Amino acid sequence: MRRRWIGLIALTVLAILLAPVGAAGAQEPTPPSTPAPTRPATVRGTLMAIGASGFTLQTERWGDLEVRITEGTRFRVPGFVRADLSDVRVGDSATVHGRWIEEGRALEAHWVIVRGPTQVRHGTIQGIDVSARRMEVKTRAGEVIPVEWTEHTRLHVTGVLSPTWSDLGAGYPVTVIGHFVQGTFLAGRVVSHRPRHLFQGTLQGIEGTTLIIQTRSGETVSVRTDEHTRIRIPGHPNATLGDLHAGDTVAVWAVGQPDGSWLARLVVARSPRAPKSAQGPEKGPGKGPAPTRRP
Repeated sequence: MRRRWIGLIALTVLAILLAPVGAAGAQEPTPPSTPAPTRPATVRGTLMAIGASGFTLQTERWGDLEVRITEGTRFRVPGFVRADLSDVRVGDSATVHGRWIEEGRALEAHWVIVRGPTQVRHGTIQGIDVSARRMEVKTRAGEVIPVEWTEHTRLHVTGVLSPTWSDLGAGYPVTVIGHFVQGTFLAGRVVSHRPRHLFQGTLQGIEGTTLIIQTRSGETVSVRTDEHTRIRIPGHPNATLGDLHAGDTVAVWAVGQPDGSWLARLVVARSPRAPKSAQGPEKGPGKGPAPTRRP
């Protein structure tokens, strides 16, 4: 009997000791303390809104955090050689290095690093709107993606010394370097060159300075010429546009223009009525000068 009472007392004491621990374990964890102002900070999150002097960053620990941008804030954005606040977009995942301000309610950014790899897409321009800074590119895989650029996007067009976005047009092959933001490709660099084509066929006529050519496949195309177009005709060392005639067989090397037209760089023509070039005296048995015999 005595041992039973001792066991009941021991169980009662043990229950009393464990009760506070269980109650404490059932409580919710205390929220993180507010960071002290001026202390260094590294915060990761997603851009939710962008203003004139900063942006709102959605974080897991601090919730929606206001990030201030100063003249000394530096940006690192995939694909961009140089970037600033205008080169980030809502939806970007970013890491912000800076210091706490306003009693820990905001952050002053020293570095803003957009996370994610730099991506490259090769394709052909389907359409372009220079005023909106947007174009559609059909990739080699057959996917059509919207591409957006900013004032810091670098543009290179082969053969153009100081290219502008107006130098691009539909049909141009293009390589865009940057990253995706919510389905849109933000380009830091764009590389392109004007399309080139060889037209072979018969000259149907000339309208002003434009050649009308029927190609070997039966298609009729118009190719413009200018003062830089070179014209070569056998037997005419200084041939001009006036030396071309309907019916001539032509081969035209042309480059595409932003408006979709073709501009001829070289025209080689031959008239089917032109006599063949002289090949010297006819050779054969009993013809031509007699061979000289050595003594």
